[in-house]
Amino acid sequence: MNNLISIMKYFLKFKRSLAFYLSLMLVNSGQVVLANTRTIYAQDAQGMQSKTVELRVWKGYGVTINFIPTGETIKQVWIGDPSRISFTSNGDLCPKDASQDCHGGATVLFLRQIQPINFPNMTSSRDGSTQITILTIGAEGQKQYQFKLIPASGQPAYTSLVIKPESERPAPLLLANRREVRPPIKPTRQPKITTVQPESNVPKIAVTESVTPTVKRAAANGTTHRDDANAIVAGLVIANRNGQIKSGSATWKKAQDTVRLLRQGKSQQEAISKSGISVQIFNQLIEWGRIP
Repeated sequence: MNNLISIMKYFLKFKRSLAFYLSLMLVNSGQVVLANTRTIYAQDAQGMQSKTVELRVWKGYGVTINFIPTGETIKQVWIGDPSRISFTSNGDLCPKDASQDCHGGATVLFLRQIQPINFPNMTSSRDGSTQITILTIGAEGQKQYQFKLIPASGQPAYTSLVIKPESERPAPLLLANRREVRPPIKPTRQPKITTVQPESNVPKIAVTESVTPTVKRAAANGTTHRDDANAIVAGLVIANRNGQIKSGSATWKKAQDTVRLLRQGKSQQEAISKSGISVQIFNQLIEWGRIP
């Protein structure tokens, strides 16, 4: 009887431990899936950016290039140096002869490292990197994508590259059709001219007297700076909520520095210059922050 009770306690303890470890496995597996997927947008790999997109191919893992979100099919693929990296696809590619009909349906490529092959008369780069060119066809016609392939080893940072259409790219912070907002120019008050009559026979002297005292001008400027700082804070909250400025990003930190400088009494020009924020983003944040 005692043995039976001991066995039951053991199984209850094992059951609780199993549930705990399974939950850890589920959490970790979710993190792995997120970490192993890399996303770019179509124009990033079409030669429209100044820098070529680098794609690492980890030894023993490989990497997929997924065109499914774009709705495009892969027509042809070329690798500059095929002696280290090979590819397969989930469908047929199109023949090189343009006169032949193309019924290919490939939407995903799989790249993997292979044992180096010595092809006669073929050159290789010093680090084993090469270039892959991919031709696709879709609703917008034919497109060409290029990536720099770099052999890598160890634990992969990603095993899948997903190409998304430009229509899904987040809207930029500054919209082209929005007019740049400049701070209003306050009218300059004309100085009052008073005439002082000297006691001697010297001719009259015109003396310029400022109407607004210096203390009042400084107080007004301080109020304006605080208003601008508060407007930028409110605009930054709106931009962060819309996903246009991420917390902790370079632009976020520049905006925070701008607020600090304005609250220290710096002018707009000084705050912009010292924080490094662009005039366009500065004006945009103030405009958003002043919307009632």
